Amino acid sequence: MSELSRDALLEIVRDVWERHDPVPEHLVAAMQAAAALADSDLDLELMELVERSTELVGARGSTSYTLRFVHGDTDLLLRIAVDNGRSRVDGWIVPPEPMTIRALPGERPDTHEAVVSESGRFALTDLPIGVLRLRLEPHDTARPAFATPAFEI
Repeated sequence: MSELSRDALLEIVRDVWERHDPVPEHLVAAMQAAAALADSDLDLELMELVERSTELVGARGSTSYTLRFVHGDTDLLLRIAVDNGRSRVDGWIVPPEPMTIRALPGERPDTHEAVVSESGRFALTDLPIGVLRLRLEPHDTARPAFATPAFEI
């Protein structure tokens, strides 16, 4: 049995990886959209993704998952539901505070917005599938706006 050279071994690993775990077709476009958002003139601080979980829902092909972001003392919990090519984001801000939430889709100029209720709840409906960021704009002008990292629905 002969030993493989380093390059030959790496070629085998690359071949197996490309065959069994290829790069998703939409990944390059999604990352380009996320980079375009990051390079925009918006002066935003990014929230940290703390948790992401997935659960199965319904029998008609709908799915949902939850994301949790933390920024300073603000905790943001999102439940994202996808059904028939459109999505809905239900969110909760803790501690609750008056603010406007704007959904900034990565590849489309349209925006969706919601105002946080006294209990900290908001909902964004009929969102397109794709890369999305949420911009949180506190009504207290002393607090700067901030945003989640881009995530894909």
